[in-house]
Amino acid sequence: MLKGLRKRASILSLTSAVSQPVGNNESNYDKVLNQVHDFEIALQAMDFLLDDRTEEGLKKLRNESKRRHESGSDQPAGIFPLALGVMEFIEATLGFEPEVMEKAMKTLNEAEAASLVNSKYNVKHNLATSSIYPPGTEFQVTYAESTLLNALLMLLKENNGMVEGAKALFKLRRAYQTLDSIYRKIKESEPIFNRNLAKVKREAQTLNRSISSVDLPGYEIPSSSNNSSSSLPEDLKLMKDLEKVYQMRKSRIEGTNIKLDNEQPINLYDGLEVSSNYLTKKDSSKSVISSTASTNNHNGTNSDTHLHVSTVDEFIHSGVQLCFGILQVVLSLIPPTIGKVLSIVGFRGDRETGLKMLWRTAITSRNIHGDLALLCLLVFYDGPVQFVDVGFQLPGHEDENVKEVLNIETRATVSDAELNKILQNPNLYTPQILSKVRKIFPHNALWLSQEGRILASHGQLEKATQLMQNFTDDENTIINMQQVEALMIFDRAILYSFQHNFVAAAKDFIYLIEINSWSKGVYLFMAAACYLEHYRSIKMGLIEVENKEEELIKYEKLFIKYFELAPTYVPGNGVNAAKKGGIGGSSKQMPFDKFLLRKVKQIESRKAQYPHLSLVDVCGTSLIHELVYFWNGYNRMDTKSLEMSVKLLGYSGGIYEELSANTDTVQYSLIPETADESYGRYFLQALALRSLGKVEEGLELFNNKIIPHIIIAELPQFRFHKSIYSPYLYPTVMYEKSMFIWMLSIVETDKVSLRHAVSESKSWLKRAELVGEGDYELSNRTGMRIKAAGDRLDQLGKSIL
Repeated sequence: MLKGLRKRASILSLTSAVSQPVGNNESNYDKVLNQVHDFEIALQAMDFLLDDRTEEGLKKLRNESKRRHESGSDQPAGIFPLALGVMEFIEATLGFEPEVMEKAMKTLNEAEAASLVNSKYNVKHNLATSSIYPPGTEFQVTYAESTLLNALLMLLKENNGMVEGAKALFKLRRAYQTLDSIYRKIKESEPIFNRNLAKVKREAQTLNRSISSVDLPGYEIPSSSNNSSSSLPEDLKLMKDLEKVYQMRKSRIEGTNIKLDNEQPINLYDGLEVSSNYLTKKDSSKSVISSTASTNNHNGTNSDTHLHVSTVDEFIHSGVQLCFGILQVVLSLIPPTIGKVLSIVGFRGDRETGLKMLWRTAITSRNIHGDLALLCLLVFYDGPVQFVDVGFQLPGHEDENVKEVLNIETRATVSDAELNKILQNPNLYTPQILSKVRKIFPHNALWLSQEGRILASHGQLEKATQLMQNFTDDENTIINMQQVEALMIFDRAILYSFQHNFVAAAKDFIYLIEINSWSKGVYLFMAAACYLEHYRSIKMGLIEVENKEEELIKYEKLFIKYFELAPTYVPGNGVNAAKKGGIGGSSKQMPFDKFLLRKVKQIESRKAQYPHLSLVDVCGTSLIHELVYFWNGYNRMDTKSLEMSVKLLGYSGGIYEELSANTDTVQYSLIPETADESYGRYFLQALALRSLGKVEEGLELFNNKIIPHIIIAELPQFRFHKSIYSPYLYPTVMYEKSMFIWMLSIVETDKVSLRHAVSESKSWLKRAELVGEGDYELSNRTGMRIKAAGDRLDQLGKSIL
């Protein structure tokens, strides 16, 4: 099923078979239960982070670490460094702040080392925390997870070079080898696991007890009829410890482990009856491994199944599936610009396999792995970077045409056939899982922000911004994690700009420099761009104001203020070049910093050319509309916003040029439009027209106004003009041309026509790859878009053969 390397990891290998049941010596019972308890503590701690109560989670980890140290035990707790590393990884990937990312990488390095130590300890002492996997397996998983997350942080650092990318990919290969070995053992053990689970559930129903021996392989709970045995002190202690672990798991699965004192527990699982001793499902179904690649099609619920799966087995299954899923997807997204590095590493990802693993984990797992899987899916489908191109869809299969939608909110299992259905229309299913998670973690703005993104992706921009604005305006709202606040404010600012509420957007961008250090210069530049567009809106009469001249002066000054301030926050630039990171404090220039500097240099050169004009009058094509493109704005705007975009973009057009707002009698722009500026304007106006349903009109702009000035020759060899101006424009023009071709070619739904559409669209993506080769600003972001489209077309091509 999984493609790529099959070489076993040399550091961590599974040497013992799983055909025989695993057990413990009595002398190991306390150590095994200590470790299981540690895993539940770690899972609880990470749950607190997902509810924006990080300090409570950290306190749990500190207290347990202190207790372990004071006990004098030599038993390591390798799960704690990973839990801390996961928490810091989430914080780092929410804000992309360099210092936070470095801190997380350091912790994950420590987690890798701790995992190796704990694995060796378990093997040495033969500690079996699972009935089916050899001692130490769980710490092979923690090792792979910490290695993977570490590598991802290395890849996600926006200013990484080729060497750093190569190091990250070698780390990924190490994680791949470990995960591959464990995954195959999981598949081999599935029949054993299912038999054990069925047995445990029968015992729970028969004995009617809130206790199970599933967490202590080799130990059997004494029968109540055997009074002498059950009254032994060691049995009483073991039973008490087992019940404690059982109750910890039960509260975590039900989502009550992190409820505040004044909150009522939420019953997440319809169809369940709660007794004082155990949970049972009214309509029982056959048990399966719920967090691995099972193909059985049963509709069990999370609570019923997971309650009787040992904590360690649950962690192994969901952890391997999450990590392997992420790995497969990440490898499939590696942009063409570093394809040579991939060939050195020697393996590639399988996106469909990876997505299925993430969906299965998100649907069936009630732990950090399930929630991380959901986050990955939300970023993949609705995030700021376009990883998947839903525009390439077969006729009749669009979301609005799907008649039957699966209910996946309370599922414990999901079949491959169902996953295939989910992958065809993912936007119909992400809201279901997010709804479940928001019930469990009601205090975290992270999940509310994700809901806003989903609403925006469905074109409900006003509802999305209102949801976010009401949340921050509420005096009772507390956002503890600054990275989450920054993420939500940035998302809201972007969505406000999509709606042309430029003043609100600018206010949010300016506030971001107080709470986030991702790229303060870019935040200020985007604020300036918003004020420029508000100025233009007033000048064109698109916004009514009481005193037009006063308002124009006000927003001209605001544009100039933040336009001039923005580059001073860029590392190594201008009068603050000697300071580390300019005023902002970060160490290296980000891709958008380079974009900013290029735009500033261009506008300042125009100012020198027209010294009698204000800075506000020497700007060409709309700055904010250009930026909006990189956050998929033209796929999210409603009709009103798209029509206004076409008009506003016309502000800088040449007199009587197509879609220009300037004529002999009405001239908004005080400088002539250059050829380069016109390419950018026509590009953005064409995309707005396409989203308005005017596909042929948009393509005509491409064919007549842009492409002839880029492509020199098609035959005998494809050649194109090279320009230092807007280097991202060349590959994106070819990429967007492929979408135009697709939308106009799928009117006919016969296989011959569809195959032609796939072929013709892919030919333009090939041109995009050729034009986009090289290390130019925003190359990674553009490369990912091109690759996502190519993969989607490959998938569609197979489906219509």
